[in-house]
Amino acid sequence: MQNYEHTIEELTQLTQDKIDLGEKLLKSLSQRNTIEGVKKIQKKISQELKFLNRVKANRTVSINHILCSNLTHFGCLVDCLLESADVKHVDYPLPVEDRACPLRVDIVCDGGATWIKVIARNPKSLSDAVYGRTSYGSKSILEQAEEYVQAACHFPYMFRPPTVVFRFLSKLESELVEELQRIGVRVVILAEEVCDNKEGGIPTASSVSECNPKDEINLLNVDVTTLIAYCSAMTNGSASWEFKQPLLSEQARWERDKPVKPVLERLFDGKRLICCQTAYDSFNDILSILGGEQEKARAKELFNRVHVLPDVVLEQAPKELQALKLGGKIRPRSLQVFAFGLYHRAVTVTSNEGFTRAAKMQGLEVPVFLHDARALTEDKEKTAKPLPE
Repeated sequence: MQNYEHTIEELTQLTQDKIDLGEKLLKSLSQRNTIEGVKKIQKKISQELKFLNRVKANRTVSINHILCSNLTHFGCLVDCLLESADVKHVDYPLPVEDRACPLRVDIVCDGGATWIKVIARNPKSLSDAVYGRTSYGSKSILEQAEEYVQAACHFPYMFRPPTVVFRFLSKLESELVEELQRIGVRVVILAEEVCDNKEGGIPTASSVSECNPKDEINLLNVDVTTLIAYCSAMTNGSASWEFKQPLLSEQARWERDKPVKPVLERLFDGKRLICCQTAYDSFNDILSILGGEQEKARAKELFNRVHVLPDVVLEQAPKELQALKLGGKIRPRSLQVFAFGLYHRAVTVTSNEGFTRAAKMQGLEVPVFLHDARALTEDKEKTAKPLPE
């Protein structure tokens, strides 16, 4: 399509439509800018808008400026982001071996269980690349699919490869869809583009997330912090206190607003609970010094459910964990607890968010269920002030 087919007024209007789209996307993203990677996308959209506003003002806009704008892709990405649940990252870089630059996942959602790649290219160009009808040197969609599926095996979530989803703006040839599914990619086509989506066919945009791997985990590694929170007087109906210790008073306020025990009970239901000897010994040391009689009784009852197993030597832990440098939030006891969980392929239940963050900064994502911290408070109630009913 050449410039002479469009008047400058038509091109200006098309440019304005793109600008309106970009501004709408920025507004939508402002509601999600706490998600890692969103600010990076906002910056890229702003750069597109700056360029389009400049060519519009200079009246130098061409049809290629419209056709080659990345705003169509960003529009699909933002739509997908707004529909996805528990989004952790946007435009997430993965360091893949034998690759000059990181492999980028458009959206990591469902807590990490799903990777979504958004594809806004027209179906003909996708098919041409697959069947060698193009001179471009970029990878075909099938080659990209193989790359993403292989990467998913190297970056497991809850000990399983994430589900790789390719979300297409337009329909695809059925043969291409079948090839993608054979490789292991889940194909999603936007609902408004699907005319004959019969049962058992290609899923629409509304059906990306069907199950949460956390629901399928049946082995939990219980950390010291969780043992304390579960047995605490505070989490067992005694949170209406103003303690002399400001931290305890703050925890009591949190507990009144968001009780921890029901969360743990739901999580523990139907699961096998384990803890390492180090966690068991550390908890009992703390309990013997700070625990009240009822807290000790709850601990005794809890350990009828929790299986205490020998510690795991660090040499048996995954190499990534062995490589963690001690210091700061990476302490020997915590390292032992998390190594134990990884060795047994159990999700670690903990309030030790500091360790998980520090480990992530060193390149290790630890499978965890995080909850709010609570202290043992039964004996502290003796010097605390009861709150009015």
